[in-house]
Amino acid sequence: MLAARSLQEARLYVDLRPCDCGTTSPFDPEFSVEEVDGQSVVVYSGTCPNCGTERRFEFAGVPDGDGFGAGTSSIIDPGEFLWVSDAATDQALSAATGPDPADRQAAQAAFETALAALDEVLKFVPAGATEVPAEVIRSELGRTVYDANPDRFQIERLEQRRAMITDAQQRVSV
Repeated sequence: MLAARSLQEARLYVDLRPCDCGTTSPFDPEFSVEEVDGQSVVVYSGTCPNCGTERRFEFAGVPDGDGFGAGTSSIIDPGEFLWVSDAATDQALSAATGPDPADRQAAQAAFETALAALDEVLKFVPAGATEVPAEVIRSELGRTVYDANPDRFQIERLEQRRAMITDAQQRVSV
């Protein structure tokens, strides 16, 4: 059973895990809370839209709260969080140019996701270090992001990226 720090982290974990068939089709699981051996378990389950495989993710003792949670994640690595930040930033910049106020609201929400994910990457930098250690990147997606440009995991580069996203967010009026 997986240990998520929050419901948001649990759902992101599910969203980042493709089916074994390799589909990129969106997976829209059902959410439930079950009791297993006297413990509350958060469950996301559903069927892969591509191959029909039943998928189920169980998370033990997920606390309520906003954001991804305190400390570093044990289920999502910093490369995955950086990928999420990049994707959310792209989404925000695209939505920010829309004529509809709802587009700008969507952009603001995407910017918030981008910043939250980037903050998660920064949590993986040990005290006194200048970058995320390569060995904490465990997933295939995270490794792909890291291998494409390891310098992006330096504190200085991450803080520059955070400032750029914050600046772009402030330019979008709701």
